Amino acid sequence: MNINKILENIENSYSGDNLEIKSIAYDSRKILNESLFVAIEGLEFDGHDYILDAVDKGALAIIASKSGINDILIPIIQVKDTRKALSQLAANFYDQPSKKINTIGVTGTNGKTTTCYIINSIFNSNGLNSGSIGTLGFMSSSNIINTGYTTPESLELHGFLDNLVKCGIDNVVMEASSHALAQHRLDDVEINTAVYTNLSQDHLDFHHDMESYFSEKLKLFSSLKSSSSAVINIDDKYSTKIIDNTSAGIYTYGFNTSADIYPVNVSYSYNSIDATLSIFNNRYRVKSHLSGKHNLYNIMAGIHVALINKLPIDDVIKSICEIEFIPGRMEYIGNSQYKIYVDYAHTPDAFENILSMIREIKHNGDKIITLFGCGGNRDQTKRPIMSRIAEKYSDLLIITSDNPRDEPLDDIINHMVSGLQLQNHQIIQDRKEAIIHAISIMDDNTILLILGKGREDYQVINGVKNLHSDTDIVQGAINAN
Repeated sequence: MNINKILENIENSYSGDNLEIKSIAYDSRKILNESLFVAIEGLEFDGHDYILDAVDKGALAIIASKSGINDILIPIIQVKDTRKALSQLAANFYDQPSKKINTIGVTGTNGKTTTCYIINSIFNSNGLNSGSIGTLGFMSSSNIINTGYTTPESLELHGFLDNLVKCGIDNVVMEASSHALAQHRLDDVEINTAVYTNLSQDHLDFHHDMESYFSEKLKLFSSLKSSSSAVINIDDKYSTKIIDNTSAGIYTYGFNTSADIYPVNVSYSYNSIDATLSIFNNRYRVKSHLSGKHNLYNIMAGIHVALINKLPIDDVIKSICEIEFIPGRMEYIGNSQYKIYVDYAHTPDAFENILSMIREIKHNGDKIITLFGCGGNRDQTKRPIMSRIAEKYSDLLIITSDNPRDEPLDDIINHMVSGLQLQNHQIIQDRKEAIIHAISIMDDNTILLILGKGREDYQVINGVKNLHSDTDIVQGAINAN
């Protein structure tokens, strides 16, 4: 593509030849001949330090925000912010793919993955061919790609959207993380429907305080057009601010009876929800294989999006009943002898949702073992809070590792233990050993919750990514017994 086409609507310093660019890269290791290299500043690395490497590998031009780059024979194109520019460059390079597909963006602390999965399942079950982009990866009708991010970098994101368009997919459901919004990855993605699930403490290592965290989430809604739709959980205390700061059409859900969709009555079990919902003043019975109040919220959000997209309510309800589980989200991985669940929960609010639900529906005499760790190089203040919540609802805690990353595991565990008041915990630092031990002490009246990683297939220890699957370890242990 001609470089002037790629640079369209971007304030820049270029006045050179009409170069033909074959690819764009922000990682110098991915440079090909005739590439455009964008020097973005990351949390750990600065692309400006790799400009010479990009030139050596065949880059035709460089996008940079820093000056003083000398002795380079190819054009250095100056922009104010290379991250913002990368989003615009990607949208131009792939010819604005988000304008050619119906795009649903889901944001919030908890529930993004499950809500996206529900919407995507409803769409595909009812003839609205759909793909999804999020924590579970990039899913189209033909394959699944693990992206490594909740929301990919803008270059990959527009590439995925372009792939969906070229494959004839008409809809995409995507998670919109606060990191992605802060780093301009979604700036040039046109969103038709935005969903807000909730906001609770998370990522404060990055955002520093809750108001800054919320302000990034708000970007998704303040950028919506009047022709777009905003689906809002009005039980959340931030919902009013969102409603006041978007020009989109508002659709609400929650347990508040002023919502467009709310439960009239509901019952929960270990693996089901049976609810009567008021949906725009008409009552419908909705049954699901998912469990818990938090998943009822996700279901109500999914119903809204389906109705916005003109699907018949009876067909939507049938599709919800057909969803058997969400990978890694209160996923039952035990058998008739062992009651074991894995979940991705890694925030205080998620712990409260899951553990209170299990405590409420557990049978008399059942005891709860909760096994969890906390991520390294992340918000330290939530660690004792999560431990205190787990202690409140559990008969035994097994404290272990999650992804310690570059932080000493002893320090992480000390933070976790500082929140405990009782002596009902064990510390087993090796997560595999901890899981095997937990299973070994289970009996018929034990429920084991393994929290924090869900379906992740790795652990990051001392900066090294190691193969690790909670699910595989559980299956190996229970099959051996």
